[in-house]
Amino acid sequence: MPKTKRNSKFSNNKTKKICPIGLQPFEAELTKKMPHSQLIQTSKERTKLYIKQLLSKFAPKNIKPNNDYYDYINYDWLKEVKLKKNQEYIVQIDDFRLTQDKVYKELDNIIVDYIKTHKDKLSKNLYHFRRSVLKKNPINYSRNLCKEAEKLVDKFISEKNPWSLLGYINSNEMIADSAPFIWSQSQDEKDSKIFCSHISSHSFALLDLSVYFDDGTEVEYKKKYRKAFNDYNRELFKTTLGKHNYNTDDIFDVEVEMINAFVCKGVKDSDKTYNKVYKDEALSKYGFDWAEFAKGMGYKTVPNYFVSTNLSYLKCCSEIMTKNWATPKWRTYWVWILIQNISRLTHDWSYSQYKFYANFQRGQERNITNEAVHISLFLSIPFNTFLTNQYVAKYEDPRLMEYTKILCNDLKIVFNRILERNTWMAPSTKAYALKKMKHFNFVFGKPDKLCEDPDLVYNDYLYDNMKKVYDFRHNKFIELEGQPIIDMPLMDWTQYPVKMIGTQAYIVNASYTPAKNSIYINLGYIQKPFVDLDARGIEYNLANLGDTISHEMSHGFDDTGSQYGWDGNLYDWWTPEDKKKYKEKQNDVIKQYEKFAARDGIKFDASIGIGEDLADISAVAICTEYLREFQKHDKDIIPISVLSSKTYFAYYAYQQRQKVGKKALIAQLKTNPHPLDKYRCNVPLSRSELFRALYNVKKGDGMWWHNTDSIW
Repeated sequence: MPKTKRNSKFSNNKTKKICPIGLQPFEAELTKKMPHSQLIQTSKERTKLYIKQLLSKFAPKNIKPNNDYYDYINYDWLKEVKLKKNQEYIVQIDDFRLTQDKVYKELDNIIVDYIKTHKDKLSKNLYHFRRSVLKKNPINYSRNLCKEAEKLVDKFISEKNPWSLLGYINSNEMIADSAPFIWSQSQDEKDSKIFCSHISSHSFALLDLSVYFDDGTEVEYKKKYRKAFNDYNRELFKTTLGKHNYNTDDIFDVEVEMINAFVCKGVKDSDKTYNKVYKDEALSKYGFDWAEFAKGMGYKTVPNYFVSTNLSYLKCCSEIMTKNWATPKWRTYWVWILIQNISRLTHDWSYSQYKFYANFQRGQERNITNEAVHISLFLSIPFNTFLTNQYVAKYEDPRLMEYTKILCNDLKIVFNRILERNTWMAPSTKAYALKKMKHFNFVFGKPDKLCEDPDLVYNDYLYDNMKKVYDFRHNKFIELEGQPIIDMPLMDWTQYPVKMIGTQAYIVNASYTPAKNSIYINLGYIQKPFVDLDARGIEYNLANLGDTISHEMSHGFDDTGSQYGWDGNLYDWWTPEDKKKYKEKQNDVIKQYEKFAARDGIKFDASIGIGEDLADISAVAICTEYLREFQKHDKDIIPISVLSSKTYFAYYAYQQRQKVGKKALIAQLKTNPHPLDKYRCNVPLSRSELFRALYNVKKGDGMWWHNTDSIW
């Protein structure tokens, strides 16, 4: 059966000119690379060898598809996969991260090529910014910055205004997450067309929050964790400040005080994540001086309100901070926030942060040696529009874009049909779900509108360059208060290395945004190995691109998505009885994930990733129904349909292949909302009636579960 046949639906007259499907020539090049021993083999010898390969066991006899489909398909890959030397910073080997690593190199090539071929202001800025990333800050220069940071903290303390200090820290996105309160400018969830200020809780330095609590559990583990953190802080202060009088163990103690603000007494906990707090009540009700804080950030006019994600934390942490902020313990903490950022951008100093945050906490085996990674990440903020336009011009493939759009629209129809058949939702809930699906929107490749890159002049000092960029961005965010939404590239500075989390076209990802009721598929994802029109069929592309699309669509109706209406505004459209039934489904999925993992000796809390788990399960249901319709459209005979379905399942397991280092596994299980890909493969397949029928899965088999509930 020709490969093109399996894509016949996408080769019609309407799309033929921009979406031609066909083979790429490869035989001539392959022949050149063949060793002489193969070239002189007889046809009979070659055929015998090929038959032997096909009939050989690609997994041990004890691994069977009805017991462990993931290992059955991926056994050889898991044994053989290795990273290149400059890729060993990757803690989790999978297609997403390997492709992102490739994109980093492509972005740096774009930058270097532009510098070589242009002599304008942009070329000069690219040259200096890139050079500053490679060099980082010189040590003597950074040491002076650290001394100035100390003086700045003491200046704020002498002025007796904690809110100005808090505002200063929040004016810099690189360090804002370390503040007791984090300010951000984002969509107003009840008026999603405009920006408004949000105040959220502190982002803790330790990934495993249980380490902050002395509850008698995992005593040695917590002791080791705390020691590693305190050792890092001692090294940080000694390296950056030399001889000092700080007790660096105070940093952990301050974070304990802040985490206790979540469970403080005398404040009624709010179970809402959206709480509008007006400026005339912030101080009187919650002890949060919004007026002084806003002025400290640079607002000329204090906004009328902000949105708090947790009123209990807002009040309790305000009390703790205003009472203790000028004590020696908290002074150490304020200085720590500032010098950490300087250390991260300084040659040699940044290694100590890698040792704790990346190696110890995340299990990253090796520091980054690939310069393209740092260059792409740091330059993606000041030059996002330039990089986006260049990347799109060079790598956008009209065939892949059209294919993606067709698949999105068809899968949306299938999911809509599944929702129409739903029997467990109340009629009102189902009607609204269908209305929301009708208004579902897809954005392909890059955002519709891009914010202009800052028009600044850069030098060879990385800290100076980053500070200029984030000062510019902060002023821009201040101006956006109450204004219409525009796209702004974002970075997560709590990650090591720093991580792109916005809508940069060159991110290898796809995501659902509840406040837009929209799925955004980055151009970085619309490429091989996620979609392949040259030599792969519908089964492969459906297991990759199709599964991702269906997964993201499902997020529109999960715990988070169901809190938002069709227009992107917060709106609770589920009945209490529906929520109860949905909770029962969640509990059953949690039990299954934990049971399947326990067979491998892995214990983890599956509840933290339940939204991802349910999206995986429903995605398989959507894709298998679509494949059945595709086979019907192609008028496949039964033997071909059986092979097609098995091919889809094999590719589904294959695209889930993942290898996680031993050191990274602990952090992965405790903090990652996505479970290990082995269980993201086996659990959804175990709930597919088609899979169970094709592989004769029976009670007692490893791939059996007591129901085939596919959620919707």
